[in-house]
Amino acid sequence: MIQMESYVAWNTAMCLCALPLGGKLAGLPLPGRRALLTASGLGGVLSLLPLAAQALSPVALLGLPGGVALCFHRHGFPACLRCTLTTLCASFLTGGAMTALLNAGISPVPSGLIAAGLSMAAYLLTTLLPSALCDIQQVELRAGENAVILPAMLDSGNLLRDPVTGLGVLVIPCTAARTLFPFAPDLTDVTRLPLGFRLLNVRTAAGSALLPMFRPDVCRIFLNGRACSAELLVAVAGREYSGVQALVPMSALPAGALSS
Repeated sequence: MIQMESYVAWNTAMCLCALPLGGKLAGLPLPGRRALLTASGLGGVLSLLPLAAQALSPVALLGLPGGVALCFHRHGFPACLRCTLTTLCASFLTGGAMTALLNAGISPVPSGLIAAGLSMAAYLLTTLLPSALCDIQQVELRAGENAVILPAMLDSGNLLRDPVTGLGVLVIPCTAARTLFPFAPDLTDVTRLPLGFRLLNVRTAAGSALLPMFRPDVCRIFLNGRACSAELLVAVAGREYSGVQALVPMSALPAGALSS
């Protein structure tokens, strides 16, 4: 028979591991200490409900989205929804690992030592794991008197860099470029580029290509709901790119964004 105090302590410890790890997987910064402790305590207490009555099991399931909301509500509903899914995966990861180790008959290793090991592994993951899922939703570009705000996504496969300046290169669709340069000729025609453009040689799955590239007067990326200035160049994709999103390279993130 599991003691009630131990059961609550185990589930609280699991929340302490899963919530920061789920937030990291969702590209969100670590939650505040007070919010994390409150959410973990709530999860530990709610885990008792199924033991009291099986009909209360659905109520206990509210501990996960409730804990995520307590820790990450300031990032908005879409971020919390995404974080609920990643925290659920993190719970399966840590809980499954703990159960497997306990059922493997590795006595005399104390269960407390196993919990400490899993907690350390979760801490290392939240510290070292790159935030490849940073919540970048928009990019603002300005060239002269013209400006455009585009939906955007962080593209970990975009490794483009300008060989002259060493800056990262953002890729936008040609329809967006026409908004910034309404009186320019066809920007996909590399033989008739406007003043200030040059060519960037890129290699894709389809082969090599030359993309027109320019330096915007203003570039802002909206990272986790906050506007951040970015130093980078902008390449115009060819007609084969039918998307509307700007493809943001990892190198365009502000310093510290990957570890926050």
